[in-house]
Amino acid sequence: MNEELSKKNSIHKCEYCSMDKIGKECFDFYGKPYIAWRYQCDCIEKINERKELKNQGKSLIDEIHKIKDAGIGKRFYDKTFSNFKKELNPKAYNECLNYVKNFEENIKQGKGLFITGNVGSGKTHLVAAMIDWLARMTKRNKNSIHPVFTTSVDLIAKIKYSFDRKYKDDDTTEELMDDFERCKLLIIDDLGTEKTTDWANELFYKIIDYRYSNLKSLIITTNLTDQELKEKLSERLISRIYEMCKGIKLTSKDYRLEKMEKVIK
Repeated sequence: MNEELSKKNSIHKCEYCSMDKIGKECFDFYGKPYIAWRYQCDCIEKINERKELKNQGKSLIDEIHKIKDAGIGKRFYDKTFSNFKKELNPKAYNECLNYVKNFEENIKQGKGLFITGNVGSGKTHLVAAMIDWLARMTKRNKNSIHPVFTTSVDLIAKIKYSFDRKYKDDDTTEELMDDFERCKLLIIDDLGTEKTTDWANELFYKIIDYRYSNLKSLIITTNLTDQELKEKLSERLISRIYEMCKGIKLTSKDYRLEKMEKVIK
């Protein structure tokens, strides 16, 4: 009997600190009286605050992962400024780091980067490092910036695929173009590796011209020289890119080949 009484009384106490609750007589819709109990302590409020902070932390981590993914691929997920070989291209390293350090101002002014260099010289690594920096900046400032990363070949393939959608959840052509044109930062990797056609050139021009006209920032990487780009792409497109992007050139040789040579030796 005492045990039953103890259980009955326990519902009127805080389960965390055992402080008594305060009872107040109330009446329901039909006028029937009942006792409403409330806590004297703030245990529940503190627990709810901790839960909310935990959920906010989880949401922030999810947000960072979304930014880090950005379409760049798992191979480059762990590429950062700290593990880039700065001594091989110190100028390029500093330019890219300064760009993200002053990202908000660069975004406002629609400034971008045009990164050129040989195959395997570290262009995509630097791009991945910038995306990583933006993700970390989100953690510090809680200000989400979602860059869109794509290779030039993938960009064309996605647009072509959207002409004949197989599934309802697939993006429409209009939705894809809207993403490429309106996102805060568009990154196009390996420009010039795509097959040259008038349609592809017009597609790139439409996207880049929109971003140029509306002060939308753009980062481009390419293996081609200035002359090769002019021959492959239209001069009006190259003119837009040169005007909105600061040129950065990487001069080191292919680090992948260097790695292979060391293994073979």
